[in-house]
Amino acid sequence: MFATIPVLPQFAHPPIAALTAAIFFLLLRRERQAVAENLRYIARTHGLRLWWKVGRVFYSFCDFMVSYCYVPGADFSDLLGMVQEGQSGLRKIDECLAEGRGVIVWTAHLGNWEFASRLLEMHGRTVNVARLVENSPAETMLRDLMTNERLRIVDLGRGAAAAIELVHALRRNEIVAIQGDRVYQRLTATVPFFGTPAVFPLGPFLLSQASGAPVLPGFVLRKRWLRYRVVMGEPIWPADGPLAEQQGRLEQAVAFLEATLQTDYDQWLNFYPFWPTVPHE
Repeated sequence: MFATIPVLPQFAHPPIAALTAAIFFLLLRRERQAVAENLRYIARTHGLRLWWKVGRVFYSFCDFMVSYCYVPGADFSDLLGMVQEGQSGLRKIDECLAEGRGVIVWTAHLGNWEFASRLLEMHGRTVNVARLVENSPAETMLRDLMTNERLRIVDLGRGAAAAIELVHALRRNEIVAIQGDRVYQRLTATVPFFGTPAVFPLGPFLLSQASGAPVLPGFVLRKRWLRYRVVMGEPIWPADGPLAEQQGRLEQAVAFLEATLQTDYDQWLNFYPFWPTVPHE
């Protein structure tokens, strides 16, 4: 991909991606089935329409992978040139930073989260991407492509040490970006998601409570090939109280994710069953 895509004209990318997506769709049976199970909850469809939507998820994955050829080395003007809608939503980050407590950007495996991380750099603060670090060769290569002096990775696998590091970053009025649709730790909550209980991590909201930083849900979604739009929710400010109150704040973020997936379900790149398996229709 890195050898061929940059030397090809951009009009050739979508058909190549469609062919690649079709190959992935045919070969990756387990992932294909997992996406279908998830879309049964979201799109409430079946038959040929369901499998067409599954194919669109694989196509979105190809767009995401090709963006690694352009996003890591892009300057700010190049990045803004790829954003075609929703730039005004980025002002909410500046409004949160103006409070001096940092901001926790709550995102998901939806759209292009790596592109979103680069956009966050434009706010003049260090961006701390909180994630579980995997050490496979491919993962290491892609991670190294994205990191720079302003964008750094904080490994959630370090447990309490990572949490303390993130609290200090927020107290320096920095940005923490975290994906809220993967469960890495024991502190979770079960909340309604497309009418069925699903498990989400409470960590971002406990971090908010400890630091005073707001949680800001937001995604960068593909509008067309290598062109994106920013979708930003409203800040969810910290509140004192037991875990039950933090669950209420989590429900606000999950509701925003659900509303976004109702129209952009084909960009949710979760290739494992998010809910328990449902019967085939």
